[in-house]
Amino acid sequence: MKSIIKNIFIFLTIIGIFSCTGLDDLAPINSIPSDTAFANEASSTAALNGVYDRMQDGDLVFDGWLALPQFFSDEGNATGTFPTRLEFGNLNVFPANGTMATVFTEYYITINNANNVIAEVPDVVDESFTAEERADFIGQAKLIRAQIYLHLVSLWGEVPLITQPTIDVGDVLNVAKSSVADIYAQIAKDLNDATSDITADASAIRASKQAANALTARMNLYQGQWQAAIDKAVAALGDPNFSLVGVPYLDDVIYSLGFTATDGNVLNFFYGPSDFGGRYSIGPTATFMAAFEVDDPRFLATIDTSSASVPFGTKYPSFGAGISGTATDPIFFVRHAEMVMIIAEAYAEMGDFTNANAWFNQVRQRVGLADKTLDAGNHVDMILHCLLYTSPSPRDRG
Repeated sequence: MKSIIKNIFIFLTIIGIFSCTGLDDLAPINSIPSDTAFANEASSTAALNGVYDRMQDGDLVFDGWLALPQFFSDEGNATGTFPTRLEFGNLNVFPANGTMATVFTEYYITINNANNVIAEVPDVVDESFTAEERADFIGQAKLIRAQIYLHLVSLWGEVPLITQPTIDVGDVLNVAKSSVADIYAQIAKDLNDATSDITADASAIRASKQAANALTARMNLYQGQWQAAIDKAVAALGDPNFSLVGVPYLDDVIYSLGFTATDGNVLNFFYGPSDFGGRYSIGPTATFMAAFEVDDPRFLATIDTSSASVPFGTKYPSFGAGISGTATDPIFFVRHAEMVMIIAEAYAEMGDFTNANAWFNQVRQRVGLADKTLDAGNHVDMILHCLLYTSPSPRDRG
């Protein structure tokens, strides 16, 4: 061991001796050399894949995409020992919260990666890289940027809106917050461009026209643009007469974050109880468990109350993968069931309860539950309740 260390030291010393002559000529590097990162179509493809890869960052996979909003909802308790996560569970998050800072940073790293694709791909010199392919790459990056900003503005309201690559250090990094209206305007523009320019009509694990329409429907609903929400949700479903009843539960995937065994996740570790070697950082609330109707088959597909010492969610069931990072359970960003519920809610908000009930009860009919009737006095509570027991988390919704 000592000889290895000695040889390494000698090697580094030699490098230092022969490189010292050029030290006076070196200038500090404070920017990213994008001209070499986007040299041709192949490197542009690698850059776009890098945006998707960054979405799989470990801090985003659990805390960013799932746990923090679940802690703030009625469905998840912070059952672990991390004090920063307990702050979210207690609905009392301090500005110095390290988990929030890490998640926030990872969102903006992903946004910056997308910004680089959007800014650099048009200028790539490669005759084989067609205009349609370039537009598709940019459209995918814009959809991801819009998706993250929709997530950010929903959770935090005003946030910094950055649409150009950050390649320098210093004061340029001090970006002021933008208004919610300006953020939504950028989201709408990005999703409109994505709908036009992405070539894939549908894809379960990548950005597509269908995903762009679905995210636009979600954005419209958040802004109270009821008819626009209906139109985009119907476009995402592909048929104004779409029926959820014939689509198997949890098979209705519009857009998800996929994983492989070699590029997996450890979500099962965070959701799993200690009985299975998990950390059990988050568990189902009593309110969530009680919200299921007695004969609702989704309860057993969502929560296990008998196999361990505590009730736990079965959303990410690859417990055998443990902490190895080989689990392939996807994160479902958008499902058909959400589009159905968006249409039902929008019709109800417009006072059209005939259509609202027809769409609302598709969710119930699919799992064999009796219809219920929405009206002006109950639709808010009933839709909220339906979203709770079907879970506002993307995978279990509906």
